[in-house]
Amino acid sequence: MCAASAATSAGLPLRALSPRERIAAVADTGSVQSVDSSFDAPRPSPHLARWGIAAQDDDGIVVARATLNGTRVLLAAQDERFLGGSAGANHGETLRRLFVRAKAEHPAAVVLLVASGGVRLHEANAAEWALARALAALLDLRAAGVPVLAAGVADVFGGASVLACAAERMALLPGVRLGLSGPAVIETARGKAELDAGDAQAIAAVFGAEARAAAGQVELLAGTADAVRDWITLALRRPVSFAASVLAMHDRLAARLVASRDDGSASPSGRSIEFATMPLSPLPRKLVSLYADAEPVDHLGWLWRIRDRQGWLSRPLGVGTFGPREAHGLDAALLAHLGTAAPASVHTLFLVGDSFGHEVSRHAEATCVAQYLAQHAAVVALLRSRGVRVRGLLTGVGHSAAFFANALQATEVYALTGARVMAMETAAVARVTRLPESELAALMENDPLLGRPVRHFARWGGIAEILPDVDRERLLALAAREIPPVSPSG
Repeated sequence: MCAASAATSAGLPLRALSPRERIAAVADTGSVQSVDSSFDAPRPSPHLARWGIAAQDDDGIVVARATLNGTRVLLAAQDERFLGGSAGANHGETLRRLFVRAKAEHPAAVVLLVASGGVRLHEANAAEWALARALAALLDLRAAGVPVLAAGVADVFGGASVLACAAERMALLPGVRLGLSGPAVIETARGKAELDAGDAQAIAAVFGAEARAAAGQVELLAGTADAVRDWITLALRRPVSFAASVLAMHDRLAARLVASRDDGSASPSGRSIEFATMPLSPLPRKLVSLYADAEPVDHLGWLWRIRDRQGWLSRPLGVGTFGPREAHGLDAALLAHLGTAAPASVHTLFLVGDSFGHEVSRHAEATCVAQYLAQHAAVVALLRSRGVRVRGLLTGVGHSAAFFANALQATEVYALTGARVMAMETAAVARVTRLPESELAALMENDPLLGRPVRHFARWGGIAEILPDVDRERLLALAAREIPPVSPSG
């Protein structure tokens, strides 16, 4: 894009531009450059031909370096025109590499122009793992002191909503929708009485930028590049440390959670927030042996400490879902017991994964469940930055965003032999891939990309070891291993 056209597009609706044009419009005229040649190389998905879909060389993500008011920034813009901006394996890996590069270079900020339907279900296992690694890298970047700013320039759903909400600041353009579960997913799961996916007014009242901003969940910008530039400039004048940002968000989410349960009439108090975060499901019976030599450190039982060890176990949900109340309850325990000063001795935290997935409901979306899951991932990153060894342990079902934002944020993940990974419910996969559920059944067991037995997820690097049973001593020994750092190109 030439300098003259970039200047002209600054006043145009950003949503009408292509990803490259969006970057050029936001950046200083003529300042956009390649990050380096490795990011310029074609990265078409090798997994789409089987679905009769033509791959795109950039896999739906454009990255660049530029200046903004003379300040160095790195930028990424997603392309909603290509498969709804869905994050495939190469797309997610490009984001991760960008965040790792930014950590090495330390620019003034990384700016995300977000427009994505979430994890690409055509390549579910590989895509979920790649985007989860990108989320962890984003938060490690913030912990290193580089702010990440996300502006939703088109609809943002699924795992992409968690990634966007993990930024230091999040804004939406008018008419953009933000949510973890889309309207069709909620209608399928809970019926039209919960949410009619054909009711535009009802959808806007839950997911729309204007409703999100009115609820204090995001900032609302005018739809031009100039408005986004001004917002970025202002954000960079008000730096906040990662730890302070995480703690401040924890308090804001507590207030929102209490208000959502008390119809907005009550202020946060210890009594009401405890009620709002009380576990709804018992500890899974099959894990009794794992917790037999541990005791809860908070009276709600979100966090358990292994006796006579510097080892900790989070509470798995089992038959429950991981929503605002569960994420916030666990975060409160983690911050209280592991999130203060750097520990004198090394502590090991096992994020135990087993649930029915993230909460899919109108209430969860109105509360902005994506922010609660993003905040949980941020708390985990804060612990990592303070020397806590964080390991994931998948004992049952690693389901959708509940797995993505929890156990997959660990530095290593272990799994029991019978564990399963589900990127999304079968009905949603069928809707996206256009395969009948009957045909999907065999793929769900045997296909490396769609298969749910944990061995398939391990194939893509998402599982460090598959264990035959729960052996606490084996787990602690595995957790004590040195894990080599990931290089910017690795």
